[in-house]
Amino acid sequence: MKKLISCLLVVMMLFTAATSFAEAIKPVEKSNVLTKFLDETDLNTKDLALQVQSGDEVDDFVIRLDGDNLHLATRKNGTVSAHIQFNSTGMYLGAGDSVTLLRYATVTTVLQDALKALDAVLEEAIDSIPEQQVLSEAEAKEAVNQLAALASAAAAQEEADAATLSSAAMAFADKFKPEYILDVKEEYGVLAISLRSEAFATALAEAVDELMSNPALAELVDRQAAEKGGKTFAEIQLEWLENREATLEAIRTIKSAEAIDENGHWVSHFQIGEENSAVKILVCDMDSWIDAANSEFETIVCLGFQNEEPLMVYEFAVNPYQYWEKLTAGDSFAEINCEIQNNRLSSGKVITVLEGKEELRADFGPDYLYIKGPKGGISTSVRETWTGKIRYELVAENVKGEEASVIVDFYQEDDSLISELYTNKSDRTVMFKISRIDKANIEDLSASEKITEITVEDINALLNGLLKLVAPAKTAAPEAGK
Repeated sequence: MKKLISCLLVVMMLFTAATSFAEAIKPVEKSNVLTKFLDETDLNTKDLALQVQSGDEVDDFVIRLDGDNLHLATRKNGTVSAHIQFNSTGMYLGAGDSVTLLRYATVTTVLQDALKALDAVLEEAIDSIPEQQVLSEAEAKEAVNQLAALASAAAAQEEADAATLSSAAMAFADKFKPEYILDVKEEYGVLAISLRSEAFATALAEAVDELMSNPALAELVDRQAAEKGGKTFAEIQLEWLENREATLEAIRTIKSAEAIDENGHWVSHFQIGEENSAVKILVCDMDSWIDAANSEFETIVCLGFQNEEPLMVYEFAVNPYQYWEKLTAGDSFAEINCEIQNNRLSSGKVITVLEGKEELRADFGPDYLYIKGPKGGISTSVRETWTGKIRYELVAENVKGEEASVIVDFYQEDDSLISELYTNKSDRTVMFKISRIDKANIEDLSASEKITEITVEDINALLNGLLKLVAPAKTAAPEAGK
């Protein structure tokens, strides 16, 4: 039974995949193959069967909806091996000549009894609490009031902390007025913006000095440090004093400039470090083109030391038809290049090279995927064969050049939708089918003369036995005390 249910799930997944692949290969308007097959099935004259065939062995799972009755039966080479029937009364399970019935009303009663038993246990637990430990109404109200007061105090503290942080942030930001730290010029259609590093350093010094003398912020930081750990305000002040001059001196060496023209050309230059110093100057340059009318954008960013080869180069380009991205660092790089159709990726490639050695290459398209690594590769393809089958093929190759392949064909034949699977390691094939079959010989279990009903007492006895297995010590203790 479990085997056939698993096969049912596999069949549904395979045919769903087949439909998706078929639509990718032939982009024509058509209904889902499985839905169309089911709609064309006359359940008055046919049964549906999910079948698994390997060699001469056939296992199937028959589904029949007959008025108020739903029949699910498993068969082995045409012989019924298990049968379950559902109707408005309950569930019938057939085994040989006997039938077992489980009424829905029985299940409902068991659940209701379980809830009543749980309520009784809770009431007993409450009644067992000593009277002196039970809170009076006045004590309960007092506890609620205390909780409300604590919650109110916590909310008030959160509001006060938010106000402190907001005030400190506004005061900090107010030191960096653009007209004070930036030079802005517009000439011949080019907007040029540069940073006044000396003014920026002065503004930063004033802003941080003011933060370091904020008593409300100090109280907040110390309280957070006590509750959650971390540095105290005094420790932060000491760090700032120790590093203040070195930090400001480094900021004074910053050179930052931006230039944007009317054609969408944007150039940026940033560097930090002192000229003629033993310490290298770090440089970051960006060159970008923006074409808003055609939805195009290109950029290249180089990061490295002055007068040396870049440490890292980042390149990016996107338009309605292509997406390209590449990151290079020395002899290593990672690249993504994709084609776009109707705002969706249609094909592309991904390449990763580490220290001159290719570690990954992947190419993909609407009907194929190829991945290659240092220890092997995988390729997949999907196509329509000359005979009209949708063929999905997967080939895996290891580092020794040994190949293993799996081929799955999807097609319709007579009254069956078929998924056929075979490999290069075996001559046998496995077929999964959804078939219309002639009415199978399935009896009405509800009309059987040998029906054994599962009662509430039967279920309770089973549950009690399970409880004894789960907690034998707890169930044995009361008996020992009798």
